Amino acid sequence: MDTMRVLELGNNISAPLACTILGELGEDVIKVEPPQGDDRRKIELEGVKGLYFASVNRNKRSVSIDLKRKEGLEIFEELLSTADVVVTNYRPRALSKLGVDFEEAVRVNPKVIYCSITGYGRREGDRPAYDATVLAESGLMDLTGYPGGPPSKFATSIADVTTAMMAAISVLHAYASDRRPVLLDVPMLQTQLYLSLEDAYAVLNGGTSPTRTGSAHRYLVPYQAFRTSDGYVYVAVFNDSQFLRLCDAIGREDLKAYSTNSKRVRAKEIVVAEIQREMERETRDRWIDVLRRYDVPCAPVLTLGEAIRRYGEVTEVGAIKYLNFPLQTWVGLRRPSPGLGEHTVEVLEELGYSREEVEDMARKGIVKMMDRRA
Repeated sequence: MDTMRVLELGNNISAPLACTILGELGEDVIKVEPPQGDDRRKIELEGVKGLYFASVNRNKRSVSIDLKRKEGLEIFEELLSTADVVVTNYRPRALSKLGVDFEEAVRVNPKVIYCSITGYGRREGDRPAYDATVLAESGLMDLTGYPGGPPSKFATSIADVTTAMMAAISVLHAYASDRRPVLLDVPMLQTQLYLSLEDAYAVLNGGTSPTRTGSAHRYLVPYQAFRTSDGYVYVAVFNDSQFLRLCDAIGREDLKAYSTNSKRVRAKEIVVAEIQREMERETRDRWIDVLRRYDVPCAPVLTLGEAIRRYGEVTEVGAIKYLNFPLQTWVGLRRPSPGLGEHTVEVLEELGYSREEVEDMARKGIVKMMDRRA
């Protein structure tokens, strides 16, 4: 299959990450940025400008075009005529105002795949949406945290991340099935509802209302973090035979009276308290060693730094270290995150413009060339 050319009209996380995933898989991704650049470029991380942007913008080229200028829109349309896919998380009203919405894209390129990421679907696409506001409205924030405590934000921008994955999957399916032209409407809110899995099915079919359970599973016992003498161990007992092995590992034959999950759920407080009493007697690493010898599913609760040092596969380019794409057949980091307009000359030359013409447009503010300060 030929390489897919993807145009990104993206800002912050969802569309940029979807296009980074496509870029990791070897597709030709061109990030079309306004002269001021993606908002994510402006945020410092650990006092370093560029890290926040780099986390979701590698393996793509950056072209900076002022789409509010007639000449800039004409350049974009030339670029669009060469593309297979457009991925955007701009609001529909903004896309229409700029003249780059689905209807206009199809007029320029009748075979385009147009992937529009919104917070709440295109019918409510102009409502401002961020990861945390979508989580709040999806019901998932209400399920996150400890009983009696306030709802909690997820550790990472999970609504943005999962929606980006859903968008990338949708684009790959449309490209493989040659469904063109097609508008892919990928709403963040409905993505979160879809991913709520058994909790949604409990609401839909059982009439129950799931509540916050901290680190514990709502329907399995014991399936949670336990405090040890120097840290935490997560014990994930999914079936009854695993529980019996856990009883042997901690030396509590008496707990085998709760041999089925239904019994353990009914006596959750007792079972958890007794296991907790045993876990406090030893260190985290000691329990991991014992539980694994008994083939009990478990894991140390690591800090992110510990996890990266232990498992991270990293590629360093310049001053930035990048985590590798998790696909084991990944060919490697081909492009670090681009500077604003770093590839404006390169891409426009592919369209037939001379360097002198690009430089002239840059002087007029129609396009922007590489600015290492951006």
